[in-house]
Amino acid sequence: MPMVEVRMLGRFEIYVDDQLVSGQIGRSKKLKHLAEYLILNHDRAVPNDEIIEALWPGQESKNPRNALKILVHRLRMTLAAGGAPEDMEFIIARQRSCRWNPALDCIYDFEHFEALCTAGLSGRASEETARVRLLDACKRYRGRFLSDAGGELWASGPEIRMHTYYLRAVHRLIEILRGRGQFDQIIELCRDALEIDQMDESINRELIFALAESGRNQEAIQHYNQITELYYNQLGVQPSEELRGLYHRIAAVERKVGADIDSICADLRESDTQPGAFVCPYEIFKDIYRLEARSLARYGGRAFIGLLTVTDNRVCQPESRVLAKVMERLIESARMSLRRGDMIARYSPAQIVVMLPTVTYEMGQMVCERLTRNFKRENPAMNVAISYNLRPMEPPRASDKEEYHM
Repeated sequence: MPMVEVRMLGRFEIYVDDQLVSGQIGRSKKLKHLAEYLILNHDRAVPNDEIIEALWPGQESKNPRNALKILVHRLRMTLAAGGAPEDMEFIIARQRSCRWNPALDCIYDFEHFEALCTAGLSGRASEETARVRLLDACKRYRGRFLSDAGGELWASGPEIRMHTYYLRAVHRLIEILRGRGQFDQIIELCRDALEIDQMDESINRELIFALAESGRNQEAIQHYNQITELYYNQLGVQPSEELRGLYHRIAAVERKVGADIDSICADLRESDTQPGAFVCPYEIFKDIYRLEARSLARYGGRAFIGLLTVTDNRVCQPESRVLAKVMERLIESARMSLRRGDMIARYSPAQIVVMLPTVTYEMGQMVCERLTRNFKRENPAMNVAISYNLRPMEPPRASDKEEYHM
């Protein structure tokens, strides 16, 4: 009997003796869902009424059983047209049920994956056995289970179960590899996992930590900045305090030891020659703000902080798909509207904060008005409103006078 391999982790594919035979199934959502549902329940005969409710939920049809009968016939013909033997019976159809043929010599990737995870995560497994099993499982997890099922209710439970297994496998592997000091393997593992689930904060945090432990602090900081922007645009949230704390610890040690003054000056020298204000992450903005506030306390002067907020016509935060583009263009417009000595950071999903040194309150108002006016002129099709608030920068209170001791 020919060997049948079913893949449902990532793309849905059926192979017969290593030949792909399901290539045409994807052209019909109903065909693909029928095959997926029967394979998912391959250990039993599925009542026709159950299949009809799963594939046509809440839909009334004059003859649903006939529609299912036609769909089963089409699935058989499509597999044969894809190269499967014509006499190969994939589906056993009875008067009241259908079943994926249990007599097939069939390998299911999701069952193999689940078995590897179960063995690797078992408390009885040795560390080395767990490492080997879980590495194998993670390589087989090419994407979310039933990822092309389009969010069907019958697919959500199994999908969540498989992804939970995957995340548990990844974290157990990280634990093992960290104990062995194999941070390069952790980096590779995390990057593979983020290809599948880029929003998972725990894996992003593990990647940043592993990069830092490998001495790749700049890569760690760069990844933090990337996911901060991603969380703002896709989720409308800031990274957690734990992740921000990890960033601060890495930034604090990103210094060269034993460098001479010329190399330090070269490292500090700005390579960006673009005009306009300085754009930076909010965590850096806070540090520069505190330094500027200390300078004001010692030498005097004036500076203002402006907060610009984006809202829609209902005075609410715009939808994420709109907000990402709006904020990208607002930051760029603000950069070109301000001076090179000014500074910009994204404070929240729908807000930016600007630092305006050496200006009066009236000048600060004029700057914010010009900024909003320029944005509207450059983006007339964006149906959003921009409001602003302006506050003076407050120097910190010092209990003792600072002096240089010679």
